[in-house]
Amino acid sequence: SLDLARALQGGQRAFQPGLLASAHRGVLYIDEVNLLADHLVDVLLDVAAMGVNSVQREGLAISHPARFTLIGTMNLEEGDLRPQLLDRFGLMVEVTAPREKTVRSEVVRRRIAYEADPAAYCAGWEAQQQALQHQLATAQRLLPQVELDEAMLDLISHLCCEFDVASLRADIVMHKAARALAALDARLRVTPADLRRAAELVLPHRRRRKPFEQPGLDQERLDDLLREAAQPPPEAGAQEPDAGESPEEQGESEQSKDEPRNDEQSDEEQ
Repeated sequence: SLDLARALQGGQRAFQPGLLASAHRGVLYIDEVNLLADHLVDVLLDVAAMGVNSVQREGLAISHPARFTLIGTMNLEEGDLRPQLLDRFGLMVEVTAPREKTVRSEVVRRRIAYEADPAAYCAGWEAQQQALQHQLATAQRLLPQVELDEAMLDLISHLCCEFDVASLRADIVMHKAARALAALDARLRVTPADLRRAAELVLPHRRRRKPFEQPGLDQERLDDLLREAAQPPPEAGAQEPDAGESPEEQGESEQSKDEPRNDEQSDEEQ
């Protein structure tokens, strides 16, 4: 925007970097992103697509790089997010309050401990933080070596089609997320379990919902699709049983064909 201080003091028209410029190569966090004004949503869409923010105001025309990781939080009860912006979020995590008393009481204990002595509390978790930091650094080194074969790539597109996801960005993000999850577990090959975890993060906010349909992903259907994909294809030339005949009945009929008839047995005995 325009630097008002320099304009009022010296009459100079100067550019003052804003949030998008400050977030370059960093993180841009937006709370209640679903309540964002439409003109601001349009700016975010343009910047997210181009990686460059163009400012034209008061005779100034300036462009600056703006590549950042966008993190947004919202309450679904307060309204939905525009589909154009919703698709820009690669991953989605649903946060709910714990319902188990043991979990809730542990949250309260940790909160009380932190308020009593923040430094001591943070020091108590330093070892786990360092272990997590080491795990992430190792995953970053392994990521270029992680392989995702053609069958897994076809399965990604199959899942996106089955859950009625129109944007191809979902396929790309799921591909990246599955490889990242494998690297996080120190593995060099993507497994169906990685695809399942990636689908839970990529698909829920992208799928088309019917009126009054609850958000989220049908876990049973996801398991069925992965189970069907894991089954080997039928052998070439294998005959399928008739629609009206069960496998047991087919086996009995084949056995009856192999057995000689009673009249043939009597002729042989004579």
